[in-house]
Amino acid sequence: MTAIDAIKRKFLMPALLSAITVAGVVGCSTGGATKGAEGAAEKEAGAAKQVAAPSTEATTGDPFAGMSAAQIARKAVTATKGAKSLRLTAEGTENGRRLKVDFSLDNKGTCAGGLRRDDSEAEFAVVNGVTYVKGDDEFWRSLASGGNDPNAESPDPGRADELVQLLSGKWLKIPASGNSPARALGGACDLDAMLGTLNTADTKGLTRGDAAEVDGRKAVTLVKREGGRTQTTFVAAEGAPYLLKAVSEGGQAPGTVLFGDFGVPVKATVPPAGDTVDLQDIRGAANPPTA
Repeated sequence: MTAIDAIKRKFLMPALLSAITVAGVVGCSTGGATKGAEGAAEKEAGAAKQVAAPSTEATTGDPFAGMSAAQIARKAVTATKGAKSLRLTAEGTENGRRLKVDFSLDNKGTCAGGLRRDDSEAEFAVVNGVTYVKGDDEFWRSLASGGNDPNAESPDPGRADELVQLLSGKWLKIPASGNSPARALGGACDLDAMLGTLNTADTKGLTRGDAAEVDGRKAVTLVKREGGRTQTTFVAAEGAPYLLKAVSEGGQAPGTVLFGDFGVPVKATVPPAGDTVDLQDIRGAANPPTA
């Protein structure tokens, strides 16, 4: 396993991708649903609107008047996919571990942010196709030791110490390659790929809930209850109907995801050369020679 594969598999990809999935954003989308699922949702539209939508919202001030929960979800997904940039913050539990994520990304692959998982944390940035990762000592030690990967080799304390010594307080520089630069972070900095996950689920059982606010912005809620888990998605009811928030309660991965800063330029900076270590320089520490 190369150092970058380790970064993807043991920390960044699981953390960031689970942050999106944790709050059930995917469970409220419709783009990739089968026609049968969409048809079922449309047949339930009348009943869903009567049961879930407060009567006070059936006014001309409601941008979603007459729309089913499935139709609102579809409109929100379309609007969110049209964003040129956004910020995602998330907090939740994944496999029993606390997870916090905060990163901004755009459709050109520029990305900046940070994440914390239990007692380990890291910062990252993608600028002009080059990826930079700066972790605390525990992050690099966990990386070298295999983290929670059941398929990882037995921990090598000496290798972990060497990697920590090389990268403590430094940024790991991962040069651009033939692959998308965003993939260096497990696809987490690929805006199109991230929003593409909104196409994977159907809307069966999705209903419209009460009106709400997210950071002072009016929103409608879409609710789905399934298998002891309740997923609530908040859609902007003023301006573009972006996805603003998603909350998952119950189940194995409760958590909250917030979307914001739509269209705001991403500020990602290149670390000083003296504070970086090239990927080539740490291959020996992160990957002991094989027999």
